[in-house]
Amino acid sequence: MMFRWPSLPVAIALSVVFVALACVPFVLGPYAVKFTTRVVVLAIMVTSLDLLIGITGLVSFGHAAFFALGAYAVYFVSPESLSANALVALAAGAALAALGALVIGVFAMLTRGFYFIMVTLAAGQMVFSMFYDTNIAKGSDGAYVNVKPDLIVGGLTVLDFDNRTQFFYLCLILLATTYAFLLWLVRSRFGRSLQGIRINEQRMRALGYDTYTYRLAVFVIAGAIAGIAGALFASIDGYITPELASWRESGLAIMMVVLGGTGTLYGAVIGAFAYSVLEEILKSASTVGPFISEHWRLWMGLALAVAVLGAPRGLAGLFARKPTAEKASASIDVLHRDFARPARRAQALSTRDLTRYFGGLRAVDGVSLDLKGNLVHAIIGPNGAGKTTFINLLSGELKPNGGRVLIDDIDITGWPPHRVARSGIGRSFQRTNIFPDFSLRENCGLAAEARLPTGAAAERISHALAVAGLRDRADTTAGQLSSGEQRQLEIAMLIASGADLLLLDEPLAGMGPEETQRVVALLRDLARDHTIVLIEHDMDAVFAAADTLTVLVQGRVLAHGAPADVRGNDAVREAYLGEADAA
Repeated sequence: MMFRWPSLPVAIALSVVFVALACVPFVLGPYAVKFTTRVVVLAIMVTSLDLLIGITGLVSFGHAAFFALGAYAVYFVSPESLSANALVALAAGAALAALGALVIGVFAMLTRGFYFIMVTLAAGQMVFSMFYDTNIAKGSDGAYVNVKPDLIVGGLTVLDFDNRTQFFYLCLILLATTYAFLLWLVRSRFGRSLQGIRINEQRMRALGYDTYTYRLAVFVIAGAIAGIAGALFASIDGYITPELASWRESGLAIMMVVLGGTGTLYGAVIGAFAYSVLEEILKSASTVGPFISEHWRLWMGLALAVAVLGAPRGLAGLFARKPTAEKASASIDVLHRDFARPARRAQALSTRDLTRYFGGLRAVDGVSLDLKGNLVHAIIGPNGAGKTTFINLLSGELKPNGGRVLIDDIDITGWPPHRVARSGIGRSFQRTNIFPDFSLRENCGLAAEARLPTGAAAERISHALAVAGLRDRADTTAGQLSSGEQRQLEIAMLIASGADLLLLDEPLAGMGPEETQRVVALLRDLARDHTIVLIEHDMDAVFAAADTLTVLVQGRVLAHGAPADVRGNDAVREAYLGEADAA
């Protein structure tokens, strides 16, 4: 399921913890207040990292760089012997870190997986070297903020960062504000898109989402929040060191996220406190003895290993809702037709000498077709004929080496997948391509929201599930569906997206006879307001559903026309159908 609000017990527990922290200055001494302030600031930074790792699926090993940039921003805006304006200092920290995240993100978002980790790690080390090896901010000796920021209004000091109690409460309020903001963000339309990108970025692109821009935007937001945390951290002791940007600090932040539980946001806060408190205890010889305190890193590693093995979902997972198994019904709905769906003109598709080769292999070799609107166009051919490559060229997943692709009279050749999708093309994939952790309603919601406002999307979602015969399963987790039902969900997502030109790559794969018959009827019904390009190996289904038939062999068009004409073509019989099938 998508991100949910914290359960009532968790919300109550978080409120109790917040009140307990608010009482720290009244019941504990100055050192404890300073230590708690430091942990609260780290929690802000770690929570922003969970936005990347747990929500968007971006494992950044350079997040500490933005923390350091925020800290150094306070040094840059602070006069030598005067205090900087507190609001200016925090804004400068957010701005400098956001700028750094933007510059790094522009390049990092071109990569995925392990390569993304390496790019962010390298970028973090570059920031570290910039401050360590140059005199931008006193080099390796570190920089001092001689007078901490304050806020003076009308001659009255409203906020003084040098006042330990005032500063503690400011940090605590900013932690609560950050958590509330991220809760809202993740539950927003933007946040739902980020979760979809984490689960299945390819499908999100095919639905019309510019995933590069989404990933870059969240990277900058997380960097700005880390910058605010860095600005606060610089004001604790008034000392900033290049080590704040090191890979070790980024690694510790990742460790805190994992320890607390990724994807919950409040788990990052738990992880920051758990790690910091445990480290403080293990370092204290008076508490654990000199032997343990001298080798505290060894015992810390052992404790973390035990924690990960004992709570694989993190400490927050111990309090999370238990997933409930949903009963799968024996069969899906029959096709619903209890709603008005007038016929409408769908877009036509044509290609002109479309070509794609891989080295010496010409997978698609000069294909020219005119596929009229509101018809089912089937494309058949033996394995390796170039059918899926042809679909990938139409949908933007691959760029052609030559030729053109046109929707009506619009040339979409070489457009990226999200732009092709926004032009009205929707596609399914050879292997089922959905969001298995989300419900059917959430799957269709992501599809509808790619092109519609949220209010209008709700009606489109209901309509799509009904057309596909899945209305009574709307709240079932998609991963619990049979393979045939998941194929139908893919079609429902395309309907919800508003696409009127559907590219379906083997939609009947994995279906039994009854499901196949139902989907063939669905395809014939969809042709009233859609143009359908169908790749399929089930010849009975192809001849039952198709209005036109194209045979591809070795990337070239062998035959094209009405199914009856193609069936009787001698070249088709020899190359593909065979004498028995043709008869």
